[in-house]
Amino acid sequence: MASRKVSALKFVGTVSLGLLTGTSYTLSALALPSLLELPSAASASKALRTLASAASTHLTSLAGLSGSAFLLAFALSPRGFRHPYLLYTSVFCLGTRLSDYVTPSLFGAPPVSSSGGSSASASAAAAQRRQARRDRKAAARRGMEASYEDLGGSGSHSDGTVSGEELDDEHEHEVNGEDVRREAEYFARNQLVQTALAGVGFAMAVVGIWGDGVVSVSETLVLEL
Repeated sequence: MASRKVSALKFVGTVSLGLLTGTSYTLSALALPSLLELPSAASASKALRTLASAASTHLTSLAGLSGSAFLLAFALSPRGFRHPYLLYTSVFCLGTRLSDYVTPSLFGAPPVSSSGGSSASASAAAAQRRQARRDRKAAARRGMEASYEDLGGSGSHSDGTVSGEELDDEHEHEVNGEDVRREAEYFARNQLVQTALAGVGFAMAVVGIWGDGVVSVSETLVLEL
């Protein structure tokens, strides 16, 4: 009974680790290059943040499931069959979540978005843009009031529409395309680091399970002889 539980845990851990490896590679090799082909920097920035949030949730779940399965398999195995590869594989599984600390040491510090306001120049530029938007909005409001008095409701509707479009265009231009590209490239490198860590653990798990099968077959043949 215990051997069946251990075998099931090894299977679950290996499959989860394989999914983790494939997902990280797909994000770095396919999803992010396609994301950078979006027509505007604002849409690319929004898509990148949505993708990063969803990927973090799913990858954390896969890493936790895989690492926990291998640790339980090691704990439930009989004393003579507690192979060290179960511990090593679980370390690589959980180590994928430490890529945020490994990637900066390999590729440098993560880029800082201009929208974050970390530098004085970025903060000043953002403040100027906000003030400019407020001024244009106030001017548009005054124009609407004047149009009600002088030109009637139709002219005011046209002025309000143009002002709204200008504000939307200004919001689009606030996002720096180069900042978005740097963030996406860093995210792709981070996913490559996770792919490497998970890939090493996955290969170790496959070899370990194959070795367990070879040992079981050898013991069966010896008993039959």
